[in-house]
Amino acid sequence: MALKSSPKSRVDLLSEIAPDVERLYNRHLEAPRLWYPHEQINWGEGENFAESPWAPEQYPLADGVRSAIYVNLLTEDNLPYYTHTLLSHAPVGHPIVDWNHQWTMEENRHAMVMRDWVHISRCIDPTLLEDGRRVQMKKGEVPQPNSMADLITYVSFQERATQIAHRNTGAKLPKDDKVGRNVLALIAGDETKHYLFYRDLALAAFAIDPSTMMIAAAKQAREFAMPGTGIPSFTRHAVRIAREGIYGLKQFLRDVLDPVLGLWDVDHLAGLSVEAEKARQELAEFVAKLSEGVERMAQKAAGGAALAT
Repeated sequence: MALKSSPKSRVDLLSEIAPDVERLYNRHLEAPRLWYPHEQINWGEGENFAESPWAPEQYPLADGVRSAIYVNLLTEDNLPYYTHTLLSHAPVGHPIVDWNHQWTMEENRHAMVMRDWVHISRCIDPTLLEDGRRVQMKKGEVPQPNSMADLITYVSFQERATQIAHRNTGAKLPKDDKVGRNVLALIAGDETKHYLFYRDLALAAFAIDPSTMMIAAAKQAREFAMPGTGIPSFTRHAVRIAREGIYGLKQFLRDVLDPVLGLWDVDHLAGLSVEAEKARQELAEFVAKLSEGVERMAQKAAGGAALAT
């Protein structure tokens, strides 16, 4: 990819990327995913919590998987604040406003169907879940990208990471929980489509202003954290989720950074500004350091497993 860079303001990028937003939005609409939350649940299996209080043995599950369900669901609950952030970078009349409305409509059903499944299956303590929702949504804590370039690079990473987290969580559920596996597969499928929109929108933005996008990509990669930092005891849950192999530094590197940065072809961008070249070098160093850390963790885990046998 040989791209020439010229200085662009935030308004310039928004204006010039509008045709790509419209093109990718139309592509998204050409393959709709028309599933209904109420059709995914076996309602007859539900029990009254007042008569039969929740207990962990009702749905045996590893702590890391339970944490993943908890964090993933509360993250989906936080949708209104994500919508607000996205729309704050969307001028009236710009096609990205229509996209954001579509995105919100599709994302909204994720919390619906997950909560229905959680309550029917009893895989999560409903009181803990509601207490967590109240705390998280009262905070309204979400990432706040400073520009359109920061926004689309962040959301590209975030949608991909969320897709991976839901997919891997579903794979850890008991084999006989076909409803739960299907629910998480449906959500991961939506996240895949949303990821493709933002990933390809960012690619189009790289063609318009590679220097600004390179700086944004480096910044968002270094500072990226999974959505949900406002959730009570988020760090403890994140550690459990990583130990379970659902989502951690390994998945961030191999399933998020490597494929996304590779598609954007950041190593071969031409005509970058001095600041953007510096950002590219910093990104390369960050990825290399992350790779070394992941390798050390893998070696430590392998050594521990060998000692245990």
